[in-house]
Amino acid sequence: MIRFSEMVNMVILTGAAVVLLEIIFRNNNVILWLDVRLLFGCMLAVALRLFILADSPVASNIPIFSVYPELCRFLRKPLLYWGSISISGMMFLQILWIIGAVISALYRICGYVVTQKRIRIYRRLRDPRFVEAVKRINEELGRKAKFRLVTSSELRTPCIFGVFRPYIGIPEMDLKLEEIYLVLKHEMLHYYRGDMIIKILCEALRAVYWWNPFVYMLGDLVSSMQEINVDFRVVRGLPEMEQLEYVDCLVKVARNRVKRKRENRWEINFRKESPSEVHKRISLMLKNQEISGKKTTASFLLATGILCMIALGPNILTFEPYAIPEEDAVGSVAGKEGVICYLDNKDGTYDIYVDGQYFKTTIEIFDEHIPIYESLDEIIGNN
Repeated sequence: MIRFSEMVNMVILTGAAVVLLEIIFRNNNVILWLDVRLLFGCMLAVALRLFILADSPVASNIPIFSVYPELCRFLRKPLLYWGSISISGMMFLQILWIIGAVISALYRICGYVVTQKRIRIYRRLRDPRFVEAVKRINEELGRKAKFRLVTSSELRTPCIFGVFRPYIGIPEMDLKLEEIYLVLKHEMLHYYRGDMIIKILCEALRAVYWWNPFVYMLGDLVSSMQEINVDFRVVRGLPEMEQLEYVDCLVKVARNRVKRKRENRWEINFRKESPSEVHKRISLMLKNQEISGKKTTASFLLATGILCMIALGPNILTFEPYAIPEEDAVGSVAGKEGVICYLDNKDGTYDIYVDGQYFKTTIEIFDEHIPIYESLDEIIGNN
């Protein structure tokens, strides 16, 4: 099971990275100078780090001498007994974590299944303008995926759903030929960039870390950056007038939308819920044309360095509880060099051995990483 210190390291360090990413995301100029692709990559790096619960083997320890060690000792102490099994505070928290994760995962799986069933019964869209636009975009991108076009009065914005059998949902609204092309290209790029898979991974993180607000914040940041990255990809290489048409298309879809009481988490929408999101995306697209020509190698290297620190921080630092300061460790097991292990005496006490030699007897396990043996022969055989 995960140690308490590992959980604390994960929350503090990834939380700090997420907060810094949130601060960066609030400033459009900083986003553009750092480059949206690098920023998005760092968000994904932090998200992937959350799937690895163990501390990094190359991380440097930062000792904490007060409060933290006492808290760790308290959580290791048995709170109650169930037969011959002692249940500590840490074990109770782990059981609560697992139960919450299972409930959260089932809730999300049910939501996915309901969305899948609903989108499959939407009316097929056989308008030749849409069919030809899909064919044209596939040829431009050099791809061959088959998309099922559907429409319904329930839809308020274009969206895409599905990994192996992708559906593109189109609301019942009047779109010009060029607008059809831009809307479909936006949704198809989401699919080809693997955004649906990334969304599933983010929902999996939210299920596992249902108690961690930083994970929800990170999921929202990733979703917003997906939209911004696709916007930049759509307008890349387009003449200035066609870029403005894409902006007009964003505004038109925004006006058509009637805000739902509840957003479907499993659809990737053409427009985010908040009007401020549309304004941010438009501002970034327009400002990018001004800044892109001013970027230098130095600014790129600086941006890479900053974002690498965000992504690598949780992997190179760990906070560890230390019961005593290093200067007071002389004469204790903390000051001993060599192979340390415990011998379980079966009476609630443990003998500490250093390099196979008896050192002292204790009633408490100070470090869960130190091996515990059942007999003296095992200790001798491993030294």
